[in-house]
Amino acid sequence: MRENNNPLLVQIQTKKEEMFACAQQTGFNSMETISCSQELDKLIYEYQISMQAPLTNKAKDKIQFRNFLWFFQHPQKAAGSFES
Repeated sequence: MRENNNPLLVQIQTKKEEMFACAQQTGFNSMETISCSQELDKLIYEYQISMQAPLTNKAKDKIQFRNFLWFFQHPQKAAGSFES
């Protein structure tokens, strides 16, 4: 994936990698893999919603808060997303 400053795209890529690793370890039909897949679906949905205009203030706030939490929980990955 090419470099992008959109936190949702970084989260999507990270979750995708996590899901593939989980599938290799536990199988494609394991509950862990399915759970990762569902979380990935939610992130993709949030990204699609964020690209549509106009968003309600409540929807924008929800996405911004989730992005803030992700950056707080993954400082190493977040820092790498802004490097050129």
